[in-house]
Amino acid sequence: MTPKEILEKRDMLSYTDLIDQIERGIGKVIYCGMDGIVTVVDDYCGFIAPFDSDVRPFIELLPRSVELISIHREHVSTVMKEYGYRLKTPCSLYVYTKDEDVAVRKQDIRVLDTSYKDVMHEHYHLIDDIDYIVDRLEKGVVRGIFVDNNLAGFMAEHSEGAMGLLEIFPEYQHRGLAYDLEGSYINEMRKDHRMYCNVVNGNIASENLQLKLGLVKADKASDWYSIY
Repeated sequence: MTPKEILEKRDMLSYTDLIDQIERGIGKVIYCGMDGIVTVVDDYCGFIAPFDSDVRPFIELLPRSVELISIHREHVSTVMKEYGYRLKTPCSLYVYTKDEDVAVRKQDIRVLDTSYKDVMHEHYHLIDDIDYIVDRLEKGVVRGIFVDNNLAGFMAEHSEGAMGLLEIFPEYQHRGLAYDLEGSYINEMRKDHRMYCNVVNGNIASENLQLKLGLVKADKASDWYSIY
């Protein structure tokens, strides 16, 4: 069986991120077995689907260049500490599974270029790496929503393929703009690849938004660890 077939047979929803990476050629499969699968994106981001196995052998397979690891297994913080990683964000995966567009209002949504790097860096606080923001802008995967010709918010695709960086500026919140922006993003991209996102556990507003948009929450965790 291929890595994709193994993942789909195990849990297609929970392993959507790895499946999408394999389909698009974003992730490099560095291990494939019936006990688990490991991929690496851009040499610094690792993904581990350990199935029912101990995570240690999979961690040891990752290149030293890997700074971020996403593991589809809860309660492995103690093990990760042994390898110099700390829990950064406990997340759940939400996946758009429908074969139809999201019903959204017509909005002024534009592709953003690097001239918006500073405003994105100022408003989005989960990522402090402006070089990463510039990379996303240069790749053409950032969309901005405008009200009266003023930027009201933005979102993008992460390097591993997940939707993210969703931010609506405070003065434009509670108008349904996040729904229209993400819904439009899904409609634009869904015919080319799978649509999914990681939501930090406890972020009720984001969880409710994903469910309202029609995304389905996966059963397995999608926790992120970073180097100390």
